[in-house]
Amino acid sequence: LKWEGRMEELMAPGSDVGCSILQVFADAHLRGFTETTSRYHALSYVGLEERRISLLGKLQRFRDQGETMCDLAGVLLGISNKTGASVWFQRARDVGAAHGFFVVESKACTGLGSLAMDQGRHEEGLALLRNAVAAAQLNEMDDPAFE
Repeated sequence: LKWEGRMEELMAPGSDVGCSILQVFADAHLRGFTETTSRYHALSYVGLEERRISLLGKLQRFRDQGETMCDLAGVLLGISNKTGASVWFQRARDVGAAHGFFVVESKACTGLGSLAMDQGRHEEGLALLRNAVAAAQLNEMDDPAFE
């Protein structure tokens, strides 16, 4: 990418600027994917968000990191990459549980539970979906989707 060299400067540890720039490009590709279902846009989104997830971890913005992991998993589901989606949902669940972000844990468990149900692992799926409901009740009270 033409802007790659400059991005490395902006993404120095502790830089919110690089994170914001990555988000702008990722959002543009997400919009492109949503409107066209283009695999190119989906894969571009995935690559940008993987970098942003890493940076969010370095910035210790763990809630944003977990929510981005869930969003990334959703796009992977959109291109039928269930294995990749499962990996990212599990990572998000781990981040949510480790840092007490119940909304993140709930979203991740919802994704994992739905995947398990789709794959015929009904007991596991139901347990994950129950965990999602339980975690949603413990939310941080700032996400209206879970109130």
